[in-house]
Amino acid sequence: MNVRSWLLSFSPTTLTSAFSSVTLGTALAWYLDNKFNAAIYVITLAAIMLAQAGVNLVHDYYDYLSGVDVIYRSSGFAHRPHPIIDLGLKPRSVVTVGYVFLAIAFLAGVYLILIVGWPVIALAIAGLVIGVGYSVPPLKFHYRGVGEVLAATAMGPLVTWGSYIVQTGIYTNPAPLIVGLPNGLFTLLILLGSGALEIDACRAVGKVTLVLLVGLRNVKYIVYASIATMYLAIIVSAALHYLPYLSLITLVLIPRTVGLAGPLLTGDEGEIRRRWRELRKLWAGPFSVRLLMLAIIVVTMIIARAYPPLSI
Repeated sequence: MNVRSWLLSFSPTTLTSAFSSVTLGTALAWYLDNKFNAAIYVITLAAIMLAQAGVNLVHDYYDYLSGVDVIYRSSGFAHRPHPIIDLGLKPRSVVTVGYVFLAIAFLAGVYLILIVGWPVIALAIAGLVIGVGYSVPPLKFHYRGVGEVLAATAMGPLVTWGSYIVQTGIYTNPAPLIVGLPNGLFTLLILLGSGALEIDACRAVGKVTLVLLVGLRNVKYIVYASIATMYLAIIVSAALHYLPYLSLITLVLIPRTVGLAGPLLTGDEGEIRRRWRELRKLWAGPFSVRLLMLAIIVVTMIIARAYPPLSI
């Protein structure tokens, strides 16, 4: 077995989404409610990362079956290694491992439900439906123009909220939903980027992504709205004392975020093709905006807790 090929097949650069949302929800539980259970954090993180890796594998399998990935690879673009086409893994093995990962993640979720309480099962079921239904018939959300929004919602606010709940047992605090928005919206930018690169392949097989649904020339409006909402959520969180005012340092990342999405703002297929390596930095850059944002928020939480006057 080629271990390196399997590790690459999980799309490790995309797993920063799961890491960021779980860590953010856990950090909020500590910052707002002085609650932190390391074992629950590790179990939650492992479950969500396995779930995301499983969804990636299942998605790649069904995109391979539909032919969209085969056509896309023939164009010469590659925003990440494909487990079947690029890494030579067997299709049946890829989808089997994907479902095994999802099953393990669900079992971990059941364990957390037994610890925290049954109401959290709604979040677990919602995540499972979005994850499996992303590419799998009959739902195939990513083929109907809604997959990107659902994935952004799941990997941002819902995972942050769930990670907060399993630490605190508190369901009614809206803080994790608002604080989790930036990570979800950054996920949306990434999916818009990959959708723009795959636009010809999607047209060929009838796959309706969000990019095709709204039109490439209109994607810039979604990008601008997403970035504006991303940073507005941080401002609102600070104003409501969900985050320390020091967290507003993250606003210095606005130009970098806009710059990474630059090719999408052109609305031109030819320009996006020419700048595909630049666009790829949205999810494959050495210093992810998502991780920089997480680091700033967590560090400012620690500083504010150590020096309470800085928290207001």
